[in-house]
Amino acid sequence: MHERLKNLLLSITRRGTWRQVVRMNVSLILSGIVATIIHLDEPVWALITSVIVITQTRLTQTLSTGREQIVGTLVGAMAGMSAIALEQWCALSVGMVFWVMLMPLAVLVALRPKMRVAIVTLMVVLLFPATGEPFSRPLQRIASIMTGVVVSFAVSFFVLRNEARREVLGNAASLLRRLADLLTGALHQHPDNDALATVDGMCRSLLQDINDGVQEAEVEHPASLARHDPLVARLPGLLRRIRSDAIFISRAAVEGETARTGDILAHERDMLGTVLGQMAARCDQLAATRRGRALPDGGLCDILDHLQPPGEHWTPVMRFAIGLLHADMRLAVRNIWSDGHTDDGPFPLPAHPVLAEADLAPANPGGGARR
Repeated sequence: MHERLKNLLLSITRRGTWRQVVRMNVSLILSGIVATIIHLDEPVWALITSVIVITQTRLTQTLSTGREQIVGTLVGAMAGMSAIALEQWCALSVGMVFWVMLMPLAVLVALRPKMRVAIVTLMVVLLFPATGEPFSRPLQRIASIMTGVVVSFAVSFFVLRNEARREVLGNAASLLRRLADLLTGALHQHPDNDALATVDGMCRSLLQDINDGVQEAEVEHPASLARHDPLVARLPGLLRRIRSDAIFISRAAVEGETARTGDILAHERDMLGTVLGQMAARCDQLAATRRGRALPDGGLCDILDHLQPPGEHWTPVMRFAIGLLHADMRLAVRNIWSDGHTDDGPFPLPAHPVLAEADLAPANPGGGARR
């Protein structure tokens, strides 16, 4: 029992669940305070709305949910005020005007499911009992809902926000380790296709998580992510290329292309597992380090030395596939070790101190490096 509780607490801490708990409580408290300060008659709707919006774990999800709340609230409010007008001026019953207004909203929600908040707002405005002037009721409740949305936005931006960079780099480390498993399983005489498909499913899921994290980073740094954090901006493309190469190799291996490569399979397996593991460890280090803080090169030259073009002992198909993989891994290594400050060409930028040191071009007789 004690061990289970300890594991649960560790899981909550690592997943940032405690951050979400704090944000939700802060959002509820601030929504209540703001609603009281501006003298809203029914502050409870501000609290309810803040819970709906702040329960989203990502900033992009919070913005999307908040936008849906605002648009749906406005549409539902217009329908509610129209229903109140019909009730007052045409002497119709509340139930009749409710169904009259519900029909067009139901059609709208059928076409745009995210607009379902409009129906909820219509019910809040029209069906819940209230005192005071008829038209003050929807205005008060709309103001309460908007208060909850605005406060939730502010809390999402400024209170214990998860750093997208850390999330992207952590998922990148996990993906690199899964890619190592994929390639290790593929580079055998008789690889297991089902096992490879299972690992690739995990890779696809991690790639999606990385893409979601990059979208979050773009919200944090609109129109400037490539300049502010080039590694995060480039990682999805770099890792997608490595995964494509790994899939190419896996398919070739399943078709029997590794049957004639002999003992070099074990060497390639070990080398790729080691290099991908070092790349994953570097991503973990970057995730634990504040952006902009330089890390030691960590044996970059040795890593790049391993990723040479494959020799003639491979079959033509595998030589082509391994060559693509080595080239894409080399580019990814240079980006990860330089925090994204590198070019996209076949050779490193000579102006960068780390990349210039790791240039793989052979030296010319004069002693300079060939570019």
